[in-house]
Amino acid sequence: MTYQQVKRMLTRIKKDIGFDENLSPRRFRTTVLTDIYEVTKDIKQAQAAAGHTTAAMTLKHYVKGRTQLKNTAEPISALYGIENNTM
Repeated sequence: MTYQQVKRMLTRIKKDIGFDENLSPRRFRTTVLTDIYEVTKDIKQAQAAAGHTTAAMTLKHYVKGRTQLKNTAEPISALYGIENNTM
């Protein structure tokens, strides 16, 4: 996908779920990679999903700690009818 296609997709998702904050490709990627790590507790899976050569790079740039556990991708997957068995 091109950058513009991703931006349009994120704008549509933001509107569909009523999200008020800015949504960027990087923020979306960070959310998805953090969700993967939170669910699996396997940094190697998050690293593979990110396409990084080292787990340290994934942890440094994308996987963020959360004060409470929640799957932030759930509203998106529910809205679009995506089954969420792994999260």
